[in-house]
Amino acid sequence: MNTSTAVPPEVINLIDIPQYCVISDIEVNTASIRTMCAAVQNSNPVYWDRDVALEKMGAQLAPASMLATWGRPELWAPSRDEELRALQLHFDLKELLNLPFSIVASFETVFYAPAVVGDLLRTQQVLKSIGETKKTRLGSGRFWTIEMEYFDSTDQLVGVDIFNFFAYGNQEY
Repeated sequence: MNTSTAVPPEVINLIDIPQYCVISDIEVNTASIRTMCAAVQNSNPVYWDRDVALEKMGAQLAPASMLATWGRPELWAPSRDEELRALQLHFDLKELLNLPFSIVASFETVFYAPAVVGDLLRTQQVLKSIGETKKTRLGSGRFWTIEMEYFDSTDQLVGVDIFNFFAYGNQEY
């Protein structure tokens, strides 16, 4: 494990610089919205009836809680040579810092605008902070914060997922 307490410059240089800026593979769609609403028995007519949605909301909108649905990459696609992972920046940091294990210490979502049916959201991952080496019951490691930002096709910010991770090294049990 990397026992140095200094954060390497290649990691410092990532702070506040958008990484992995991609347009989603998944269009905001009514089939997924209805599946989600059925799973939680959400009978709100704006998610089930297009005419009601247009009359009351001016557009067909997705429930805010589905934001991450529209930003996750397909894990595999026949046209892609490499496997994609959600939050690739997190895995990059684990490798750069030689910290093979991690947990999500906290998670928060901030909503700004609704996702509209038919839109393809653009996402980007931003390292917001990285802490000094810290010893916990899990082992020695670092906390870091990554924001997954979601933008609609007009570049309006739709929402932000804020992940606080703790990554740590091998532990003898």
